[in-house]
Amino acid sequence: MTRLPLWVRALQWTDRLAWYAYRTEEVTRDALLLTFLRPELRAELTAQLYDKQVAYLPGGATHQKGLFEWEESALSTHPFPKQGRILLGAAGGGRELRVLCERGFEVVAFEPNDTLRAGAEKVARHHPKAQVVAASYEDLVRAANEKTGLLADALGAGHFDAVILGWGSLTHVLSRAEQLALLKAVRRSAPKGAVLISFFLRPATSAKGKSDRLRDTLSWLFSAMGKTQPAEGLAYEMNNGFVYSFTEDEIFELAMDAGYEVFRLQAWPFPHAVLVPLATAAEA
Repeated sequence: MTRLPLWVRALQWTDRLAWYAYRTEEVTRDALLLTFLRPELRAELTAQLYDKQVAYLPGGATHQKGLFEWEESALSTHPFPKQGRILLGAAGGGRELRVLCERGFEVVAFEPNDTLRAGAEKVARHHPKAQVVAASYEDLVRAANEKTGLLADALGAGHFDAVILGWGSLTHVLSRAEQLALLKAVRRSAPKGAVLISFFLRPATSAKGKSDRLRDTLSWLFSAMGKTQPAEGLAYEMNNGFVYSFTEDEIFELAMDAGYEVFRLQAWPFPHAVLVPLATAAEA
């Protein structure tokens, strides 16, 4: 075997060193944020990252794509209705809203991020059957349970025929209790309606690598300091903020506990599921 020149081997060594440095910083950053940042500030950090996502706004590259192929497939086939009243949560800059309105749906959309919501409001100005509300998933839970808050009027106007939780938004609902409360609120808002959810997915088991050894070391160190360690599946991503990645079993269990069955679950090209209310489930 021919020996490579020293400068080539030096470049390869530099590449490995740079990669290990990057992974070390990434794992350490995530561990510090997950352990030491107060839970109530996680949403704020995530929101600030989404303030910069101009591609989601009208005219942006993502917005102009309209529905993704997997969304088109889910929304154009049974059990989603061909017409009616749709609740669109985490509406972002209005990408899905624009297509739904063009197809004749009456849409109540809500979005907590001021920057993104401005894009959705711009879309709604061209569609008289669209309404955009400054509200979050917490507001939906409050409106469904207590009939108060920012979404109370929208929910009080009648049940929805279907619900869409915007692209990947469920993955920003970080705890099991919050996830379950959200889906139960959705069920109350659309007792007979199908629901489209999309999320990050993780394998139930996976082999451990060098990054995991560093992560385990940091976890041991922080535990020795008396810090509670984050749940498995909880992570921080540079462009997405705080996220929770589900296993497939968790999606099925969450749906069942909220009074749904999983009509369809697909992991590719973006993990998503269509939920339908259990015919025999008692009202939550």
